[in-house]
Amino acid sequence: MLRPISLLAAVLLLAGCAAPVPPRSPDLALDFAPTAAVEALRLPFDAYSYSLSELYTISNAEDVLTGECMRAKGLAWEVVDRPTDLPDLRNRRRYGVVEMRIAERVGYHVPAGLLTPVAVEQSYDQRESSLSEAQKAAAFGAGGCGPQASQRLRPDEDAGQGLLQRLDRGSLDDSQRDPRVAAALRSWRDCVRRLGFDYPDPFAAISDARWWADDAAGPSRQEVAVAVADVRCKEQTSLIEAWYAAELRIQQELVERNAVELRKVGAAMQKELAAAHAILGR
Repeated sequence: MLRPISLLAAVLLLAGCAAPVPPRSPDLALDFAPTAAVEALRLPFDAYSYSLSELYTISNAEDVLTGECMRAKGLAWEVVDRPTDLPDLRNRRRYGVVEMRIAERVGYHVPAGLLTPVAVEQSYDQRESSLSEAQKAAAFGAGGCGPQASQRLRPDEDAGQGLLQRLDRGSLDDSQRDPRVAAALRSWRDCVRRLGFDYPDPFAAISDARWWADDAAGPSRQEVAVAVADVRCKEQTSLIEAWYAAELRIQQELVERNAVELRKVGAAMQKELAAAHAILGR
């Protein structure tokens, strides 16, 4: 794989199914250390999905296997050095933008380095641009070295993640019907209206088609203004606190209700991670 697309997509999906994660903006490479509130956003389902560090551990092992396979074909393969000691920020965008300094600088855009390290993304791009057609075919073609490496580490591609994604979507949807969350959402809507904007909820604000009409363009003044109003109203209405509390309760109930299936998910994850560590430790 050019980069761990399927794995990273799964993690971002579980990091906030209803909050769109737009394409990263390489020209907006800024240092955005997470706030304490963001670092505290931990949910029960986190135990059944990979953190970015775990994803990178698996991807590092895949790279080792891919490199061995490529060398056997007489082809070079550059290994990407991915860190595996990253803070767990998988829920940073679960409820949309929640950090004012991000809203003020980049609106709803995702600056390089916000969700994944800039150096890793640059390494992917450099490797991709350096590959010959023969290398691409050998690495990513049918029966190529990349798919073989993935299959070796992850023989069961789903391993219960489909169930987890459905439960996760249900948690986010059900939480919005929680009385306290519903009241906070109404207050948020009234708040942004007083500031001159009209959106039914934060997801509608972040999904405004005007922000994403041109992938190459940075955030407009209007986008930044809406994002700032969005975050300000979240703070004034304590929306995130209510939402997070509701999801904690809902997810814990779902974990108890689906204990057998989720134990299988956890076991499959640990098996894959153990296999990755074994390859990296050779």
